[in-house]
Amino acid sequence: MSEAREIHVQMCQLAIGSGSDVLRATLGSCVGIGLLWRERAIAGLAHCLLPGEGHALARREPLGVGARYVTQALPSLFKLMGVREAEQGELEAVLAGGANMVHYASAPRHASIGEQNVLVAQTLLDRLGVRIIHRDVGGECGRQLSIDCARQEFAVRIFNRSN
Repeated sequence: MSEAREIHVQMCQLAIGSGSDVLRATLGSCVGIGLLWRERAIAGLAHCLLPGEGHALARREPLGVGARYVTQALPSLFKLMGVREAEQGELEAVLAGGANMVHYASAPRHASIGEQNVLVAQTLLDRLGVRIIHRDVGGECGRQLSIDCARQEFAVRIFNRSN
């Protein structure tokens, strides 16, 4: 049996894995989108910084394969995983992150970046017919999302904020 290969997915990156690969992302306000494709024994993980290219904080640049934006990450994962439109319903999704990592003196007038990331991810997954099987999002703590590709299992570890 081969030794597990750890693939750490950094901010604005995505990766796919199979066999003994373990995909992992450490998240704050970013949202981690994990896709499990049990029928093909592969998984994908995107570490998304912003909800979409139209967001006020987003820079205008050509979108290729990547995960800077949630709206960019899902098509990118589908492409890398070889998912055709008719197969999207075979995928299962896991969402983690989207925390509010900033203490505000007064409540902001808009949803936090983390909340916006999660909302866009949930909306797109629903629109694409991908069932979300687990959500561990929001709050004020960081998380680490890990996906064991061999077992097609995931785990979310919570990091409490130190005061």
